[in-house]
Amino acid sequence: MQDIEVLNNKLQLLGKLAASLAHEIRNPLSIIQLNLHYIEMSKDFEEIVESVKSCKEAVDRIQRLVENTLDFSRANSLEKKMVNLNEIINKACDIISLKAKMNDIFLLKLLDKNLPLVNVSFNKILQVYLNLMTNSIEAIGKRGRIIVSSRYLCEENVIYSEIIDNGKGILEEDKEKIFQDFFTSKSYGTGLGLGVCKRILEEHQADIGFESVYGEGARFYIKFMLTK
Repeated sequence: MQDIEVLNNKLQLLGKLAASLAHEIRNPLSIIQLNLHYIEMSKDFEEIVESVKSCKEAVDRIQRLVENTLDFSRANSLEKKMVNLNEIINKACDIISLKAKMNDIFLLKLLDKNLPLVNVSFNKILQVYLNLMTNSIEAIGKRGRIIVSSRYLCEENVIYSEIIDNGKGILEEDKEKIFQDFFTSKSYGTGLGLGVCKRILEEHQADIGFESVYGEGARFYIKFMLTK
């Protein structure tokens, strides 16, 4: 039942990302089409070389977009492995950047370069970050910023990560309910996102919490406890 819930949540996320993906692919495709037409008409070798270079860059961009989406759409791997959390954060930012760009939202990463490895399921923790950042984008709407950070707290032997936005924040009366299944303050959606995040992190002996002042944004934090 829990695996089905996680899969349903992933499908919802993919649906939200699909429109921005299609929009972003359309731009490099237009560049390719324009340059190929120019090559067809041109007789200048240097101009042809430049047009081919532009086409190649556009194709590379499309390939990265499609590969990122396909990686996330594959079935969850239950196998945990030692990974650098920054790799997951970078992958999540690559995927979510399209949606952020379309909404004129600035995405800032503040990542500790000296993180120890953590034993997690890459795809499941990726889903957590995508959920949280998608929520941030929806809370902001248009024009804002999201900060995603990581750092190692040596004395506590903990990897600490934050997702901070300047969106509308969380109502005081909703704060005790946001991790409950099927609770949502939105006029759409099922309310599965944060409940799924909490359960995935509990599977990894990790904690999630938040602070928010309504009208000023929200800060979600995750603590990955490392074994001694």
